[in-house]
Amino acid sequence: MIDLHSHILPGLDDGPADLAGSLALARAAVAAGTTTIAATPHIDSRMRLTAADREAPLARLRAGLDEAGIPLTVVTGGEIALDRFLELEEDELAQLRLGDGPFLLLECPLSPAAGAFDRLLSALLQRGQPMLLAHPERCPAFQRRPERLAELVGAGALAQVTAGSFAGAFGRTVQGAAAHMLAEGLVHDLSSDAHDAEHRGPDLREGLEAAERELPGAAALADWLTVDVPQAILAGAPAPPRPPVTVRRRRRWFGRR
Repeated sequence: MIDLHSHILPGLDDGPADLAGSLALARAAVAAGTTTIAATPHIDSRMRLTAADREAPLARLRAGLDEAGIPLTVVTGGEIALDRFLELEEDELAQLRLGDGPFLLLECPLSPAAGAFDRLLSALLQRGQPMLLAHPERCPAFQRRPERLAELVGAGALAQVTAGSFAGAFGRTVQGAAAHMLAEGLVHDLSSDAHDAEHRGPDLREGLEAAERELPGAAALADWLTVDVPQAILAGAPAPPRPPVTVRRRRRWFGRR
């Protein structure tokens, strides 16, 4: 499997504090079936990190993986908050793309007071900027009005749901939103958003199993969500169409409020 969202780099943001923690996270990812992981540190106005800040921790991690014999490929990226996106120059943004493709991982706002941020995203799509939207299920605006996400997806955005959301790690509202979005065809990629080996770990299987429990039939999307689409994103290729899978909801989603 390919995991396009993690905070695996040592001592950089709110991920592992040191190389030992990063290697523990890597071992857990490999044990769960992940072969490639994207290092996507927070690029926001709080931590003020740049692409250059990523390079030394990335080199240490890759060397540590080689020395420890851990078969995990680490590709580059960044989780870019929208307020920070507006400050960055084109060359800086280019260094934060996922792998060798043109996609940027853009963080959906977690604040209820985010406003009409989707207008900015829509404008970027019109300018031809490919984007993968991180954890839309945790975004209050999309929870209240999932049609706002549907409009962006219809315009070409791809959406990434966190595996732990399906398992209830962020509460029932987020869990319900994740299930609704998957059932409605608004989810293209499953990631871990891992921060450590245990508390916010890198096990994508947990999310897939939880999604199947909530939405029988969802397991048929596993390869598409964790291999086919992320592989295309890293290569800069068009995302393959979603398989013709019917998922059945066990219960009604009450996310609107």
